[in-house]
Amino acid sequence: MTNPEWLIHIRKELEKITGQVAVEIWPTPDGRSYFNYRLEHVRQVERDARWLLQAVGGDDDVVLASVWLHDRYQPQLAKPDHHAVLAADWVRDHLGETGFPVEKIEAVAFAVEKHSSAVKSLPEDAHEARVLWDADKLTKLGPLAIVNMIAVMPAFPEHAMNYGEIVRMAKDELARRKELVDLFYFPVSRERAAQRFAAQELFVHQLCKDMAGV
Repeated sequence: MTNPEWLIHIRKELEKITGQVAVEIWPTPDGRSYFNYRLEHVRQVERDARWLLQAVGGDDDVVLASVWLHDRYQPQLAKPDHHAVLAADWVRDHLGETGFPVEKIEAVAFAVEKHSSAVKSLPEDAHEARVLWDADKLTKLGPLAIVNMIAVMPAFPEHAMNYGEIVRMAKDELARRKELVDLFYFPVSRERAAQRFAAQELFVHQLCKDMAGV
């Protein structure tokens, strides 16, 4: 896949939008940010979306545009009301200005608007929206889920942190995500979700053993 100008443009915009908030949460002494959770999340969604496109097909333009626009109004951890609707409205009003194919804009808007929809609520003909949904949720499973959990902690300075608390949070996250494994639209997504969950479970199990001194 090549990277058209419109994709480069919306990537740079999201880097700027997320970076402005990241510097408030993860600041360096020279006024930059040492971490940007939302940007890392979207980059991983793109990796998983590209893998899914290879596996199940779909319109590359629609999927990649929706990947980089679905969290435009959720620049970091706070979740504004109707962030998916706000992003979809932006798509309809402004995506055409980037040179994106006009005839595909509504498909992007639909995928973006529905990326937080209830499980199994997308119709079968909403293929690209299903690809985005699966790719977005795949990022919540696996060792990266633990990495993210620890990396975002500076956003919650009131939360005391130690090894025991990390174990507790990791176990809670594991229990919370277990049901997600079977809720993906595509069989290949469910298979990858199961692989990632197993790796996450093994990591937490070893962490518990280490903390128990056994």
